[in-house]
Amino acid sequence: MCWGISDIPGWGHQLDPERVLSEAMAVGEGAITAGPPGFLPDRSDQAKPLLKRHRLSLVAGQVDAILHHHDIRGAELAHIDGHAQWLSALGAETLVLSAIPQRAGGAQHGIVLSNAEWAHLLHSIGSVQHVCSRHKLRLAVQPRFGSTIQGPEDIERLLVGSEAGVCLDLGHLILAGADPIDILELAAGRIHHVQLNDLDPDLAEEVRDRGHDYGDAVSLGLFKPLGEGGAHADRVVEALRGSNYRGWYILRQETRLATAEDRPLGRVSRSLEYLLPLLS
Repeated sequence: MCWGISDIPGWGHQLDPERVLSEAMAVGEGAITAGPPGFLPDRSDQAKPLLKRHRLSLVAGQVDAILHHHDIRGAELAHIDGHAQWLSALGAETLVLSAIPQRAGGAQHGIVLSNAEWAHLLHSIGSVQHVCSRHKLRLAVQPRFGSTIQGPEDIERLLVGSEAGVCLDLGHLILAGADPIDILELAAGRIHHVQLNDLDPDLAEEVRDRGHDYGDAVSLGLFKPLGEGGAHADRVVEALRGSNYRGWYILRQETRLATAEDRPLGRVSRSLEYLLPLLS
């Protein structure tokens, strides 16, 4: 997402994988996440040499699935199983799961599931844990703005009703009205993956409280380089280190590119210049 890569129709100009991977290698730690379906080849024997050529390891990948409807549960679990098999073959450690309300449509705030739908969702998450175990992956469920698991009450229900690990995404927690430090304490010992980003606080308020379109807000600069917004990533990293978190810190700074001339690398570099001293 830092390079504007997305499978959402009309999201923006999509850079070719060679450029993204070469720039990621130039500024990063030799590690990358999988990106959306279609970014890397869907055959592991084709994706492996591509990653190897750029001296990159794959550490995690995200999958979206509708898990609160019983009648499509089997198809959704089969979709997750295929993605998990692909991630495992490429050496990934973690599957990041986002429980989405539907396949089409933009991000929505305030989605409320019935008790029956919550029961289906939690049961399905347990099944995803078994899928991940079979492929030797850790599961990290991502509370995310626009998903069926968003704010503090949803996260508490997830923690009580399942044994799944959690992906802490700083910006999306703030967008959903959660305090990341509170969530870190609530999910103590169950944070399996961390995605760091920063937000323009005024735009975040427009999205959260006034229904401003999420994609339009991203185009206007909703996500900022670390340290240049109001998310206080330094405090979150300090709290994570104090909690003995030992997983990966992923930079997920969503952006939309107008043309191939846009150069997201500068924003990525500024974020890393801010972050790396916090981790040393």
